[in-house]
Amino acid sequence: MLQTLRQPRYVALSAVMLLVATICIGLGTWQISRLASKHRANNELRHNDHVSVARLGDVLPIYSTRPPPRADDIQFRRVTVTGTYEASGQRLVRQRSVGDDVGYLVLTPLRTSPATVLVVRGFISSGGLTGGVTAPAPPSGPETIVGRVMPAETASDKAAQLPVGQINSINTSEQASRLGAQVYDGYVELSAGQPGTQGLVAIPEPDLSNPAGGAVELQHLAYVIQWYLFAAFALAAPIAMARAERRRVSPELDDEAPITLADAKAARLADRYGRPAH
Repeated sequence: MLQTLRQPRYVALSAVMLLVATICIGLGTWQISRLASKHRANNELRHNDHVSVARLGDVLPIYSTRPPPRADDIQFRRVTVTGTYEASGQRLVRQRSVGDDVGYLVLTPLRTSPATVLVVRGFISSGGLTGGVTAPAPPSGPETIVGRVMPAETASDKAAQLPVGQINSINTSEQASRLGAQVYDGYVELSAGQPGTQGLVAIPEPDLSNPAGGAVELQHLAYVIQWYLFAAFALAAPIAMARAERRRVSPELDDEAPITLADAKAARLADRYGRPAH
């Protein structure tokens, strides 16, 4: 076996397989870090969901007064705040879905002291239309609401490129500029039955089975096992191939009858005189 593995072609194969195994081990180790990160994020988000209702100002900072909050620290936190809806600042956030239905989120500013909070009051179906959707007006007068905090979106809302009253994202920087007011750095999704949800589809409760989204934890674990198995297969490949070759060659050698000195002499005479060897 060792003699076979010392052959140049097996030395080259072993070097290649060692490189492949090293890459697989690196990928498996990376998946371990991904698994740990996903587990930590899921735990933080589940914790946020179970924390008691807090005042909005204790959870969200005002935009540009402090560094943006870490998403996993604030997402799904339940908050309460009192203010007055500003109907003139209402916008429809395009291409959002609830279940299998595609439509718009109804985003309405709520004027509070000391800043404005962006509130997603609910969802309205597009009904297959590309325009002409109208959301019900928010209630007038001061209201106290309870909802879940969501991190602000960083993509441009592209308001200038869309029909009036529609945006592509909930970007607090652009909303602050458009409203001419200080805005909390994030937004609030109203819970069902809160003031302002009338006539709209309520935003569903978050799915806490995998709140961070993407691949589930067990899937990351499967990736870890998969990459380490690939590494083991790569390291075993040269040995397996060498053993297979030895098994194939050995029967061929056993089947060959030994040639005696008399046989060799008879063969030479046959070649010289053209007589059959006995």
